[in-house]
This record gives sequence, C-alpha cells and structure tokens, in this order.
Amino acid sequence: MAMDTFFNPKSIVVFGVSESPKNLGKIIIENLLNFKFKGECFGIGSSGGYIKGKKILTDLYEIEQTPDLAVILVPAIHVPSIIEKCGKKGIKHVIIESGGFSEFSEERKDLEDQIKDIANTYKIKVIGPNCFGVINLEKGVVLPFFILTPDYMKKGNVSIISQSGGVFYDTCMISSCENIGLQKVISIGNKLLINENECLEYLINDKNTGIIGLYLEHFSDGKAFMNIVASSEKPIVLLKANRSHKSQEIARFHTSALAGDDRIAFAAMSQVGVIVVDSFYDFIDTIKALSLKIMKGRKVGIISRSGGHSVLAADAVEKHGLHLASFSQKFFSEVKKKKLNVIRSTNPLDIGDVYDLDLYTEILEMAFKEDDVDGIAFIITYSAESDGIKVKRFIQNADRLSHAFNKPVALSIITNKKEWLDIRNAGALPVFLDCDRAILALERSYKFHRLIDQRKIFKSLGNARLYQTLKYKKEIKSVTLSYVFNMLKKYNTPLGEFRLTKDKNELPYLAESIGYPVVLKNVSQDIIHKTDAKGVILNIENEGQLKIAAENMGATEYLVQRFYPSGFEIIIGIKFDKNFGHVIVFGFGGIYTEIIKDTSMRILPINDEMAQQMIEELKGSIILKGFRGKKEADIDAIKRIMVGLSDMILENPYIHELDLNPVIVYEKGCGALIIDARMNIMDI
Repeated sequence: MAMDTFFNPKSIVVFGVSESPKNLGKIIIENLLNFKFKGECFGIGSSGGYIKGKKILTDLYEIEQTPDLAVILVPAIHVPSIIEKCGKKGIKHVIIESGGFSEFSEERKDLEDQIKDIANTYKIKVIGPNCFGVINLEKGVVLPFFILTPDYMKKGNVSIISQSGGVFYDTCMISSCENIGLQKVISIGNKLLINENECLEYLINDKNTGIIGLYLEHFSDGKAFMNIVASSEKPIVLLKANRSHKSQEIARFHTSALAGDDRIAFAAMSQVGVIVVDSFYDFIDTIKALSLKIMKGRKVGIISRSGGHSVLAADAVEKHGLHLASFSQKFFSEVKKKKLNVIRSTNPLDIGDVYDLDLYTEILEMAFKEDDVDGIAFIITYSAESDGIKVKRFIQNADRLSHAFNKPVALSIITNKKEWLDIRNAGALPVFLDCDRAILALERSYKFHRLIDQRKIFKSLGNARLYQTLKYKKEIKSVTLSYVFNMLKKYNTPLGEFRLTKDKNELPYLAESIGYPVVLKNVSQDIIHKTDAKGVILNIENEGQLKIAAENMGATEYLVQRFYPSGFEIIIGIKFDKNFGHVIVFGFGGIYTEIIKDTSMRILPINDEMAQQMIEELKGSIILKGFRGKKEADIDAIKRIMVGLSDMILENPYIHELDLNPVIVYEKGCGALIIDARMNIMDI
C-alpha cells in the first residue's frame, strides 16, 4: 500500500535541522537515533554542523540515493520550494510538520494550494501540514519534534489517528502511564492530501494493529468513513470535538475544521459500531476497556475487599445499564469450603475479612465458572508493604483466567501513589483507580459486542452513495404537494384521501366526493407550520363552513382532505447531509415536534431491523407499545413507511428534505396515514 512507506521507510531526510539548542528539527533526528531506526536518516539545514556525530547536510543533492520519506519542518513560506525539490529528486512521501497555513489565516490557504499542485504534479503523498508526523515503534520510526525515550514508550497493538498535535502528544505521554501499548500513531493536521480515511484504512489492514483510536474535529468524507469501518471487526473509539458553536470557531483556527451536525455524525458512528466518547479521560479508559476480553452479556459479578466500594460498584452497574449476575448456591458452597464462612451469600461478594490474597485467584476462578456471569469487577484496596507482591501475582493470574474463560475482568485497585504507579505496569491487564470506571469498562466492552453487529447490517445494505449526478434533475421544475403525494403513492406509503384544486368554487364538489367532515389546506405557498399560518382548517362539517374557510384562507391552490380520527402522531423525515448523505429522522410529531425533540436517526439505506431499532431508541417509545390502558400502535405500519422512504430516496437522490408530519398511527393492525408532507429538492 502507498501509505506503508510512511511507517516503514528505509531512508528518511529531515529538512530544517541545525545545531541550535532551540532547533526542533534536530529532535526528530535524535528520536530516530534513540529509537534505533534501522534505516538511514539525513538532516538538512543551511548552517550545516553535526548532531551526535552525524553530519547535517546543506543540500538534498548531497544524498546520492533517493530517500523514501521526507520530513519538513521549516517556515511555511519555504515549504512549496522544498516540496518541489523533493519531487525533482523522486521522493514520493512527505510529512509537513510546519504550521502557519490555513489554520492560521485564510490568506495562507494559497500556500496549501501551491503544495497541493506541486504534490499532484510529482505524484507525492503528503501528510500534514501542521502536524507531529507519525510513529511506528516496531521499526523505530519516531518523527515528532518533541523528545521521546524508548523506555517510556510501551509497544502494543493500539494505533491512534489524531487531527490535533496536542492530543497526539498527550496520547504518547499518558498511554504508557496507563499500561497501553502503542503500535502506530499518526498526526494528520490540516489533512491537505491525506485524511483520516486513508489512515484508517491502512490501520484496519495492519496486522499489528488491534484497537484504533481517533481524535477528529470534522469528517473529511463521512460516508466513506462508514464504509471503511464496516469492512473491519476491529474496535474503534472516536473522541469527536468541535460540537459547540464556540468550539467550532476555535477549531476553525486550529486545524481548519468545518462544523457539521454532530447528531447525524453520532448516529452514523453508532450505525457502524464506533464507540464515541466525550472526553480525553473517557478516550483513554475506553481504549483500556477494549483491551479486555469482550463481554457478551450484561451480567456482572462484583467481588470486593471493601464493603463501601461494593455498594458503589452495585450502583455503577445500574447506572451504566448493566445487571448484577446471580451467583449460584454451588458457588457459595465452594467459597465456604475454603473456610470463608464469614462471607455473605450475595452479589456483590464482600471479601473484606479474607486476608489471604492467594485465595483471591481461587474465588475469581469460581466466579468465572458461573454460567450467569458475563464479566467480573474485582475491587482491591491494600497496603503495598504487606500485600504488594501478592497483588501483582494476582493481576497476572487474573489475566490468565480471563483468557482461559474468555470473559473480562476489570480491576479496580486502590493503594498508595508509588505502588499505584508500579501496579499499572505489573501485567497485561489494565487497572482502574475507581470502581465506577471499572464497571464502565465492562459496559464499553459489552457495547462493542452489540455494536459490531451493526457493521454487518450496514455492510449488507450496500455502501453506494445516495447522491450522484442526475440526468433527469432539470426536468423537475417545482415540488408541489400534489407532486410529493403522487411520488409517495408509488412507494406504497399510506396517504389520507385528498383532492387538489386552484378553483375555490370546486371545493364543495370535492368535499362531497370525499365526505364530510373534511380538512382544508393552503398549498399555494411554502408554509412549514400551516397551523401557525392559518393554512389549515380542521373538522369542516358542511358546505357553509367550507366556503367561509376558503374565503378567509385566500389561497391560490387548495387541498381538501378527509378529516381522520386522532391517533399517535409521529414525524418521519429525510435530510441530506453533505458529509454522510441522506439521513432518515423519526420522532413524535404534530405541533410539539420541535419542543419535544425526541428523535432517532440513521444514514440511509435502512431495512426493517434498523427501522425497529429507531423506534425503540425513542425515550417515549413505551407510549407506542401501549401505556396506561392505551392499545399498542401499529409499529409494523411505521416501519413500512420508513423502509418505503429509504427505497424512494435510493431511486430519487435529488430529494434534499422531506417531512411527513403528522403521520397518524392507529392501533395495531389498523395501519397509519400520512396527513401532510413537505419536500424540497437539491439545487445542483
């Protein structure tokens, strides 16, 4: 793959190197030497000199061969000319770590355009600008311009993609503290020519990467991102920033991020099994959680040396949507055979009076054998002086048992500062300071187990984009209500009986043909809220009322519709998002739609199963299932409408927005009716 050279180069040249103590370029050379990069590395700087006995060259052409990779760290204004030199030398991979481009000001975008043109001319792959480069610990490729040391960086299977240099740095610093082994780390900066999607695809295909973490401020191509994720079974964690209006402005001057609708982004990530987190703390803890064995059910066994922490852990189980497992009588009998009669037969299991820590391994093994237990939280508070060696041995045993039974154990360990720092690196298992974080780790493990199935559903529906060049777009001149209703009819969506006319004298005849009572609507103008604009009159019972209503409305086109009995009112809509394509929205409808805001979303296309998931996600879905004496709504009818709209958009991708509001849903078996609709089309 073309990306592989960034991580496995045989030779590297760094531009912007000098002997000065303040020089950042020389740190890159020093990192390569300290991490024992096996290839050749060259430093280039106008002043020449030496770094650790290695000569600093003054010109690229002093290097006889063509380096595989160039790293540029010079003032932004000089970068285009250096890219040109790289192109002429035949270098095909370049990392621009220099800042001062479009993240600094709009005027500097011209520099990026120059770089793009030169890179395209010479077919050069470029990461950056405004980045910290890449790290591949396996090969000693360590290219940030901050100092790193081999004894501090732990090798492992976690790879990171970061749009922020600061988050890149923090991840390098904190990962080893938290016993997280890194494989590859990529800083993508302004994403001029290589974005997160190319990096993600590379890491998904990288056999040494097991878990992927991303920090992003915006998606370059959301639908492509989803398709790439769906091709993998690897756990992926996303820390998405740039959510508030204020942070969007900050990000604009950070890495040229453009704001999107995060509710759509989060729905999209859920659809392809990406775990989205809210903070850097959550980001690190979730990566730790996903290094545990995957939890395949909700039931947790809690074993605690502290009674107070066992209560806190039980609260955390409920808070995070998990359940307490039921230990069997056989389990308690086996425990008591160990002369532990002081233990109460409960979950959480309080082992505060058990002072022989070697018994902890036996108790843990018994708990793993329980059929009702999907995962275990084990909480230990101890004195380093008396129990330190035994706890370290227990951690190793817990890791062994977790693998043997293929179930996760999340360890919460409380001790003194020095011991805590030692204990985090005692074995392969991550440890958590707080029992709440240990329970949350189990929840994240279970969440991934559930979300991975979403990828299979998404993949089964195909990954074709829903927006494409359309031959027949120009034939559509306007979108009237009659046009919308006629289109909906083709896709077997249930419509209330209606008639259209521009002649108000025809209204009595049309009303008679439908049968009173009727509804009169003004469809001559683009009214979103017809009720507010007096564009709809309900329950008209005779011709006299109809004539008065039409006179007061003063429309140029009218719709007469049968007045249907009330039922559950819902809204189903379509929205086109430039990043993810068409999105379907489902929620409670009627005049309170914008106040209640209880909605769920999916990126199209969807199937029956996904429609069911959307319905169940609503906080008020219990109302549709029958509540306080009301009968269950016809949920199958709702799903048919949603899937019908998905099919309609596949064949008519020029639709930009569509609102069906309200849709009246009757009791189970009695169907649903679309009462009103509104559509606009793309201005292509």
